[in-house]
Amino acid sequence: MRNAQIYILILVSLSIVGCETTPKVDNPVLGPPPPRLESALKQQKLRHAEVASQAAGRKLILEDNLEESSNPFEPRIRPVSSTSSESSVNPDDESEVLLDDSAVVAMVNGSPIFVSDVIGVYTHQLKQAEQRMPPEEYKKLRRALVKRDLKGHIERQLLIHEMKSTLKKEQLDQLQEHLELAFDEEQIPNMQQKLKVNSIQELEEILNAQGRTIFSEKELFMKQQMAIQYMTVKAKATNDYSREEVLARYKSNIKDYEVPAKARWQRIRISYDKHGGKEKCIGLLDEVIHKLQAGDDFGELAKKYSDGTRAEKNGQWGWTRRGSLAEPEIEKALFELPVGQVSQVFETQKSFQIIKVNGRKEAGHIPFADVQEKLESTMISESRMKATKEILENLYAKAVIETMINIELEDVKNTKTAVH
Repeated sequence: MRNAQIYILILVSLSIVGCETTPKVDNPVLGPPPPRLESALKQQKLRHAEVASQAAGRKLILEDNLEESSNPFEPRIRPVSSTSSESSVNPDDESEVLLDDSAVVAMVNGSPIFVSDVIGVYTHQLKQAEQRMPPEEYKKLRRALVKRDLKGHIERQLLIHEMKSTLKKEQLDQLQEHLELAFDEEQIPNMQQKLKVNSIQELEEILNAQGRTIFSEKELFMKQQMAIQYMTVKAKATNDYSREEVLARYKSNIKDYEVPAKARWQRIRISYDKHGGKEKCIGLLDEVIHKLQAGDDFGELAKKYSDGTRAEKNGQWGWTRRGSLAEPEIEKALFELPVGQVSQVFETQKSFQIIKVNGRKEAGHIPFADVQEKLESTMISESRMKATKEILENLYAKAVIETMINIELEDVKNTKTAVH
């Protein structure tokens, strides 16, 4: 992205300049919520108050006043709906809530996540599903999508919240300005090209038909990029490794790069049941042996006499690994018979067989040079995932999160990525 370096520099500046104080107001950056948000927040706060009144210390934890809480180490991800007696919302009510796109499905440090935030990208597909599915099945589908995708939205919101509470207002304004410019100059042209339209109006019309808008696309882009850029700056990941480090990883996992011996070969098979029994096959076998001794081509004889699955392909088999054949005596010959030599006749339970080895590769290891680049990429990816996990664990430890559906705490913490 052309503007990426600019707003990464903005974020880097937070580690140099920092933020002297963080005023305790509801939202010092974005100001008061719009009417839709305000209404949803009022409804959600009513639900929170009702649940909080049913357990000692609950209100203190929700208000982030841990010093006065009787249990400051109590898990702070709390489903508002459950089957317990303390719940104010039963599963049926939960399903009804998830039918409303404007409903709040989670609160993250006081910021709402709406149903539409989670499954808005599926609006077009959901409309089609609603027309062909029974109502109860449609409800289950919506709930499954919300439950599957909510974790990522929670983690994205945690990252955005941390960034907003760390950066100064002017830094946030500058970052938002560059993200908006990036969306207008890069994302919109990309969408126009993808959807094969020339004007903004045409783009808006197509998006509207899919239950989307340019505004909603921009909003999603801004959230994603804020989370990505914050993670890029804050995650203490190793982005390159020396040859020695990659080689050490290769050697410590050398078994992963083992290559078993393999052979390329041909076979003539004469099955007893296809020629009236074993005794009647002997005459045909003798004919094949005489022609091989006379110097006839093995492949041509396989095509003419063999009843194996590869007969039409001159009896040719590709590279076969040791341990992959059912007949041990034939496999033994594959890896002991000199290349180019025809074997003796093998008498198995169901057929006579003759083979010829055309090529062989001994057991070994994939060369380091062949895997170095891919292995380094794997190591970088692992380092980034580890750094991401550490950041998210720290954010979870101090976050107040409530959801309208049950999400296991460990499932959320173990999510490997927050911004995809």
